[in-house]
Amino acid sequence: MKKYIFLILILLFSVFSLSGCLHKKDGLTDLEVIKNRGYLIAGVKTDSPPFGYYKNAELRGIDVQIAQYIADGIFGFESPQNIKYVSVNAQNRIEKLNSKEVDILVATLSVNDKRKLVIDFSMPYFVANQKIMIAKNSKINSLSYFNKQGKLGVVMGTTGEKVVRLVVPNAYIIGAKTYYEAFKYLKQGKIDAIFGDDCILSGLNNGNYRIINRAYSREYYAVAVRKSSSSKDLLKEINSIIAYILDEKKSILVKKP
Repeated sequence: MKKYIFLILILLFSVFSLSGCLHKKDGLTDLEVIKNRGYLIAGVKTDSPPFGYYKNAELRGIDVQIAQYIADGIFGFESPQNIKYVSVNAQNRIEKLNSKEVDILVATLSVNDKRKLVIDFSMPYFVANQKIMIAKNSKINSLSYFNKQGKLGVVMGTTGEKVVRLVVPNAYIIGAKTYYEAFKYLKQGKIDAIFGDDCILSGLNNGNYRIINRAYSREYYAVAVRKSSSSKDLLKEINSIIAYILDEKKSILVKKP
């Protein structure tokens, strides 16, 4: 009898010890996971100059630089080896974050109440205005034009789509997956204008277009992390790094909200 009790106690001890080890492993914060891995995985857009785009096969842009600064701050040294970039777009970026394909999003992501329900945001690092880009010779002068005529391009899954549907509910909308696709539609004459963030529209403009100087909303770009208690240390670290970037300017085109 004593032998069986002893064996049961050993079995229970083993189970509790194993579960304790598993709990300790599973209990790592996101910041600890990143540090143990040795590099940060950042979701960035590749269709949004000057924030994320390819030039001569090299990934560049403001968001790319900010993600690198965050990685450098986390690991305490500057190195391109301490970060891995994953391309995201407006439709899949939050899904890629919450499925843990990426650790953070630095992807022209505007802060809004709906998104706050599923992700957490850092302090803002950039302020954009949503405007209309048209051909230089176009007679269009406002968004209201599209309530009765014309075709308006917008990138689906962005706050721009939400604004358009609210301000001009009767507009004929042509949805695009990326800003590059929307710009291609404009060049091909499939749409009469693009509605989106002015800084990205300016980055796309090749000189044959103009942006109407009327803002329909202000967009505060921020870094996103998963909405979890395990992300709190990471978010605190990111806020500290962004505050430093905003104060020092760090040779990137950021502006305080």
